Amino acid sequence: MAEPAPAGSAPARRLLSGDPSARLRRRHWRRYWIRDPLFGALDFALLFGCRMLPIRWCSAIGGILGILNARYRFHTVRERARRGYAALSGARPSAAETDRAVMRLFDNLGRVMLEFAVLDRLWPAGRISITGAEHFLAARAGGKPVLVMAVHLGNWEVIAPTMIALLPGVKGAGFYQPPRSRFEHKLAVAARRRYGGTMFPVGVAGARMAHRLLVDEQGVLLVYVDEERKGEVSAPLFGRPIPRRANLLAIIRLAWASGAAIVPAYAERLPGARFRVTYLPPVELLGPAGDPAAALVANAQRLDQVITPLVLDHLDQWYMLVEYRG
Repeated sequence: MAEPAPAGSAPARRLLSGDPSARLRRRHWRRYWIRDPLFGALDFALLFGCRMLPIRWCSAIGGILGILNARYRFHTVRERARRGYAALSGARPSAAETDRAVMRLFDNLGRVMLEFAVLDRLWPAGRISITGAEHFLAARAGGKPVLVMAVHLGNWEVIAPTMIALLPGVKGAGFYQPPRSRFEHKLAVAARRRYGGTMFPVGVAGARMAHRLLVDEQGVLLVYVDEERKGEVSAPLFGRPIPRRANLLAIIRLAWASGAAIVPAYAERLPGARFRVTYLPPVELLGPAGDPAAALVANAQRLDQVITPLVLDHLDQWYMLVEYRG
């Protein structure tokens, strides 16, 4: 008659044998209790120190850190960006040209991350200019709520302060996908609150809040159309089928449900830690009457035709290039 196995021996054997679920739990434990607090303390110290510096110094330090990360830390991400740039650039760049473009990209991303320390100072300091404000204001003057469709170009965080500056007193908000680190989350939320930004969570609750903002409060909603979900950048399409869950489709449905005008917008980085935010004319949508599914696809293609040239013209400032897998 066989003896019963000692209690707890199976979990112990799984841990010792390298059970994938156990490895995943250990990895999450290390991230939550060791990695995130260490990098969180560094980020807090860095951003707090940079708030005391001139804006151009803060931005320049971020650019240096971004390039160092590209060269010595994020090798996989850098190679992914190289492949994406080579595939999407229509000029068939040489390896050296691709490397320079990717380094410009990481320089920009490093600056964006450290510019969180001074987001609330950029507009008062006159470092953000606006082109096409008449499109944004005309859409609002037409008596409709406004849905600003933006892409992650330049320092995309400077778009919201221009919305607040152009329409003082009008309630505005944007969707926000919290990062994995709770410390990065706190820093990002604090930076946006300092200039008056309001954020909605991604999901059903956030969608309801957005609908209430547009319909009941006739406000302004900022949505980034080129989000990443489970390793896939949903827009621009670049000839791919439309993903079933994409902000591209959510924007259309929200506009249908609220009657909002869709105003495309993007930010460019200029020399000297300066930025230009451009608002484009509103995009006219087909209504859902008749064949809603066909109208949804046709409208998604209309929006995609607007954002695709913006991204292709500024590939070295497109954040999602580090996530793009083709």
